[in-house]
Amino acid sequence: MSVISFVKIIGETKKSKKMHRYATHEGLNKRMPGYEVKMGFGLHVGWSIEGAIGSNFKIDASYLSPNVNMSARLEGATKGYGIPILFTGHLYDILTPKTQFYTRQVDSVYMKGSTEIFRLFTIDHD
Repeated sequence: MSVISFVKIIGETKKSKKMHRYATHEGLNKRMPGYEVKMGFGLHVGWSIEGAIGSNFKIDASYLSPNVNMSARLEGATKGYGIPILFTGHLYDILTPKTQFYTRQVDSVYMKGSTEIFRLFTIDHD
């Protein structure tokens, strides 16, 4: 469901009237021609530890693990690949066959901090 959730977020953003107004705003386009809101999502599967960080006035949840770091690296790599969603073969392997049908493998790479080759996938959301 995580992959489908992010596809829905991207779809809603692309068809948003408010985002369209930003993209066609004359003043904004003078300063930044071709302005468009773009988001990147990195997905991986695995364990993590949740902890509360903060003070008596504000507390935020934080998640720590190599798997969380992998998701962050994937999110950062979406820009280089020019795609909004990037996920590992570990997540691909647990997707339903119907969802797997809409995915494609974009690369196989060594990720920083790992000796394992990771298959990287995206889902085409047109």
